[in-house]
Amino acid sequence: MKSKWNVTVNGVNHEIALKPGVFKAKAVVDGVSTPIKNKSLFIRLFDVPLDLDGTTVHLTAIGRKVDLAVDGVYLNSKAPYVPFENIPKWTYILSAILSLGGWAFCGLIGLCLGLLSSTLIISRSVNPQKKNLAVFSICVTGVCLLLDLIILFGVAMMTM
Repeated sequence: MKSKWNVTVNGVNHEIALKPGVFKAKAVVDGVSTPIKNKSLFIRLFDVPLDLDGTTVHLTAIGRKVDLAVDGVYLNSKAPYVPFENIPKWTYILSAILSLGGWAFCGLIGLCLGLLSSTLIISRSVNPQKKNLAVFSICVTGVCLLLDLIILFGVAMMTM
């Protein structure tokens, strides 16, 4: 995924990049780096407003998908920008339940499954249409729990 952009704002060219880190990422604007605070404990999730000559652009990330929104449109995906403040709080709670529950049931495989499903649910909640978000989230949760139980049952049968 592209994580470096050259943007012209008010006739001035700016270079914006995301520098990933182990615990904290950094936004680099014209050579000046700024630490980014993640909004989730389980997946990379942030929406950072950057001021460029009086114009605000937004550097966003959900999981591995990083994008820059200029004038209300993402540059990579060409989709309209939706602020992350519009994400329902229950999606964060569901994300924690899926990740920790998967880890408790199946260890590392369950944790990976929980993180993947959390990314799907949060990505869907940022979508401007948000059609059937609750139904989609319940279905993803059900599938993840079913897979966790199948893995748990399979491991239990192998140890007998």
